[in-house]
Amino acid sequence: MIIAVIFDGKNYDLWERVVRMALKAKNKLEFIDRTLPRPNTTEDEDFSEANARDMTNLMLCSWLVNVIEPKLRMSVAYSDRAKLMWEDMKKRYALANTPKIHQFKAHISNCK
Repeated sequence: MIIAVIFDGKNYDLWERVVRMALKAKNKLEFIDRTLPRPNTTEDEDFSEANARDMTNLMLCSWLVNVIEPKLRMSVAYSDRAKLMWEDMKKRYALANTPKIHQFKAHISNCK
């Protein structure tokens, strides 16, 4: 498990922040932040860069599934690309918290 925070459907903001920090610390954030081009496979190599990238991607998928509450896992468990899994979670659970944003802006404007 990469983090102790388990996503339960309500704590997306905290969960996303902690997962991003953990992936950045392990130099894996690029798998979910931007499209990483898949290296070309070479026929004469048993273990190519493309295979290593695929293995890392699947490891990230398993990490993400393991930090999601069991009742929510089925909704993302069938994705085989960490980037797609991440984008799906973000689309479904990252809602703008307008009252909180307003509160922060008011707090900032009162700072001297």
